[in-house]
Amino acid sequence: MSAPSKTYPLPDPAALADKVAAAGGPKLDPTQPTGEASADGVTIGWNIAGGEITVAVLSKPFYISLSTIWSHVDNLFAS
Repeated sequence: MSAPSKTYPLPDPAALADKVAAAGGPKLDPTQPTGEASADGVTIGWNIAGGEITVAVLSKPFYISLSTIWSHVDNLFAS
């Protein structure tokens, strides 16, 4: 992925997908090793391999900063 990305441990893909959905985020399909999802004008892509998930911000509205997006992603994926 050439977009800005971060990698997080992924011990339970299904639990993470449920956590993201409960927080109002995009629907993630934990059975797919790669994918894209959008919510509120932000599109992320992911790649699951070796017990980790790499998340990339593929597109975003100009008025939402990357730091705001990463703050939300960090709260969901790193906790």
